Amino acid sequence: MSQERIELRMPDLDLPGTTVTACSWHAAVGSRVVEGDRLLEVLAGEVTVDLAAPASGKLVQRCVEIDEQLQINQLLAVIEIA
Repeated sequence: MSQERIELRMPDLDLPGTTVTACSWHAAVGSRVVEGDRLLEVLAGEVTVDLAAPASGKLVQRCVEIDEQLQINQLLAVIEIA
């Protein structure tokens, strides 16, 4: 029986022309996360935005590095749920 995986993707923050950069991760790979927990902090212009875990489970992959510029719909992380 395989585990279901949920992807966290970069949402459209509706800030045209603004560069969005990954600032800090709030969970390590392998750690348990709860839906709604802060997972990744991003900087959009001068605004800091927290992206939440879309589901409860185990963070199995972080797909972006700190200081990486992000694109809308870019894969950010993968969470494995039981």
